[in-house]
Amino acid sequence: MADLIEVPLDEWVASFDGRVLEIFTPYQQGSMRYRVTLLVNCWIDGNTLTIEFARKDRGFWPFRDEQRAGIERLVTAVEAARGVG
Repeated sequence: MADLIEVPLDEWVASFDGRVLEIFTPYQQGSMRYRVTLLVNCWIDGNTLTIEFARKDRGFWPFRDEQRAGIERLVTAVEAARGVG
């Protein structure tokens, strides 16, 4: 099992355990969980973490410049778990 990665995304938090990407949000109760093998793509677009899902929709999570290094590490780990990185 991979090391747990937990990074802030503006006012959100992303957590990745090597298999499930979980996004904790202040706007809803709880969190959103995504099995990485079911994701189509995960990348950084400007200052936004962007995820494409199999049903061709996307999720967008903005982040601040000082959070970029952690987000880059997260994207690298997610893509590696998907077998892309």
